[in-house]
Amino acid sequence: GLQLTCALGQRGAQRLAQIVDAVSDPRSPRYGQYLSLEQVRDLVQPSPTTLLTVLKWLQGHGVENCQSVTTRDFVECHMPARRTRSCWSQCRGGRLSGLVLSDKCHPSLDLLLPPSWRNPYGGSEGLGGPVGSRKEGGHTSVLPAGPSPGAGGAEGVQRGDDSVPQLLFCWLSPHSFAHRSQVDRVVGHQGRGKAGLEASLDVEYIMSTGANISTWVFSNSGRHESQEPFLAWLLLLSNMSSLPWVHTVSYGDDEDSLSLAYMERVNLEFMKAAARGLTILFASGDDGAGCRRVPGGNHTFRPSFPASSPYVTTVGGTSFKNPFLVTAEVTDYISGGGFSNVFPMPQYQVR
Repeated sequence: GLQLTCALGQRGAQRLAQIVDAVSDPRSPRYGQYLSLEQVRDLVQPSPTTLLTVLKWLQGHGVENCQSVTTRDFVECHMPARRTRSCWSQCRGGRLSGLVLSDKCHPSLDLLLPPSWRNPYGGSEGLGGPVGSRKEGGHTSVLPAGPSPGAGGAEGVQRGDDSVPQLLFCWLSPHSFAHRSQVDRVVGHQGRGKAGLEASLDVEYIMSTGANISTWVFSNSGRHESQEPFLAWLLLLSNMSSLPWVHTVSYGDDEDSLSLAYMERVNLEFMKAAARGLTILFASGDDGAGCRRVPGGNHTFRPSFPASSPYVTTVGGTSFKNPFLVTAEVTDYISGGGFSNVFPMPQYQVR
């Protein structure tokens, strides 16, 4: 069957931003007073009228098998392919591809993600042609140790294939401090049963350098519009009240390969995670500041997203000035800085 994801217009976004600033600022009396998932829901959820109106609009196109996430600001619908063209053609003139802005579909929608087909391996194949140029097949979030909010214990990781724990044993010395030898929890499914290279590196470093680090892996196989499926992963977070405090994600897309509506909504989801006290680390990229070549020679920098979001943490890499000696440390030329052509510099960086 096909899946359609509807991002409903949220309430309280400005108030949410104020709360994130307060709970993240050590000088604030509210520092560290994070919100629960239920408190986030109460702040951002659309009005009941908005939800019912969108559901009625979907039902008018024969779409009835819909579910809302805990925060009630997303609706996911499963439908037969024959039902899809009815509502999609209203938004895109019959084209079954691309993201859709609310004013083309329904005034209560921020975003409508295109229908996708779930294959037997857990991947996703869009009905439209490819948009991006990268070829990696999915997105994996690795979550290191520490008790989760309200959980009282350490959390886990998604396992790919057996090569991950086998490689891990090569890193762990029996004479060092205590380590875990296996991941603790798997959320999602790895496409075709293979562990991703970036996720494997995250698991190995987290569990080998940290004492008794309990780790989860979230895996979202397949791609959305040839891009990393970040929103699918964030939907999972909006349905889980107990999560690890720290997440690390070694993937990203060029800002100019994504729609503004998509980046703005994903940025709001990162804001929700920050209000819950979650720290999300993102890859800074492998192309430095990047370069987008445009006609006339007015080339521009090419930031990476989600590294450019002000609500995630991105740390550039460093290297020795002389790679063959222990010398002065300099910025690695391949690292992006988390700068953005879309989002303004946050106040904490200005200060």
